[in-house]
Amino acid sequence: MSQPFTWNSNLVWNAPGAVWNGSTNVSNPTKPMTNDNKISASLTAQDMTDMMAAFALIKAKLPFLINLTAAEKRRMPNISTERGGMVDTFTIEMGLHPDLVPTYVDTPELAKDAALLAQLETLRACANELCEGINDTHQAVGSDMYLAYLSFYNNVKQAAKRAVVGADAVFANLRRFFQRGGGDTPPPAPTP
Repeated sequence: MSQPFTWNSNLVWNAPGAVWNGSTNVSNPTKPMTNDNKISASLTAQDMTDMMAAFALIKAKLPFLINLTAAEKRRMPNISTERGGMVDTFTIEMGLHPDLVPTYVDTPELAKDAALLAQLETLRACANELCEGINDTHQAVGSDMYLAYLSFYNNVKQAAKRAVVGADAVFANLRRFFQRGGGDTPPPAPTP
């Protein structure tokens, strides 16, 4: 149970459990700092199974998806955002002037491509929004973990400086993750 401080509470400056401008908490004196924890969530095994099944369904519904190399992407002409309105304009003009459409242009296939392009735009917008949320949350969770690990590492480093028994071995095992400088390869992990 937390108890508020009073002027004459008989607590001294560095007493165990004393908190500056706060209260003591006898049951949990080591409460984590809230600003170091941006995300606090979990997924059940069933949640993961359901979502992986949903991704599998999406992949199954899009069997025609392809992967292009970077070189193919650079060489391939495309309708991009700077060509906004191109599909509508060409659809109208080609419909109004069928005599100017080359005979080797498959008009029904072009209409099919235009419909698919619009559908893929919708799917891409939804997927990009989901991917952005997943990527940002992934980064925030990694940051939460990094800050906790850094706190532990700094504590171990101080313990090693003060010759706390066993701290040197722990510090040697952890410091490779916090090396500064442009070393080509990280130092090898210490042998147990």
